[in-house]
Amino acid sequence: MKRATMSGFVALVVALSIAIGTGASASAIARPMATATTFAPAIPAAARFTGHISASTSQVIVVSSAAWRSTTATLTVYSSNGHTWTRVTSMPARLGYGGLVPASHRRQDTGTTPAGQFGITETFGRQVNPGTTMPFKQVTADDWWVEDRTSLFYNQMHSALAGGFRVSASGFNSSEQLAAVGSQYDYVAVINFNRPNPVIDRGAGIFLHANGRGLTLGCVSVELNRMRSIVKWLKPNAHPRIIIGPATWLNTPVA
Repeated sequence: MKRATMSGFVALVVALSIAIGTGASASAIARPMATATTFAPAIPAAARFTGHISASTSQVIVVSSAAWRSTTATLTVYSSNGHTWTRVTSMPARLGYGGLVPASHRRQDTGTTPAGQFGITETFGRQVNPGTTMPFKQVTADDWWVEDRTSLFYNQMHSALAGGFRVSASGFNSSEQLAAVGSQYDYVAVINFNRPNPVIDRGAGIFLHANGRGLTLGCVSVELNRMRSIVKWLKPNAHPRIIIGPATWLNTPVA
């Protein structure tokens, strides 16, 4: 990437773009000056959620697909300095084998990726913390993501030794033994779909993680090194959010 002399925020954004490996310059998207509203101005490529995201959010990831049945998408990272949204990078992403479905209509074990906007408040991985300031847990063989519909710990990370759920990675009401999944869980950002107050059977364990061999079971995935850079980039005081959906749906404003 051609480097130019810059200062302040824009220079930091360009440095991040290089780290993620886009090979393309970041582009600024002007937005109105801050007003008395408590919501962020227009979200790039996601007009549907303008007025529905707090002004305290300065990191947004938009995952945009061609259609509801799409199993691939483009993931774009945006950052804000309070006055301007800047595109940091874009990359190919994979979705669930069942395509997309509005979050409120999703059901467990359908292979669909929930469409909507969700917070990101924690990360984990099989590897050591890559340098993120987000809460990060290096998982062990004892760490499971509970997908057992009968458990009080549904849609949470929980210890097998502590019990309270069916400790099995196969069959109905199985869960995920995180350290055993493979390299796709080397670096993971938890998408706060159906949590912290989950609706049973709507689904559990929806993450942004590294690519596996094919499509996901409902998560969003990207190339491993880019996933590592995203986790490293996330900051808790930026109140990051991820927005997922078909492009036409995302760009349709709603009240």
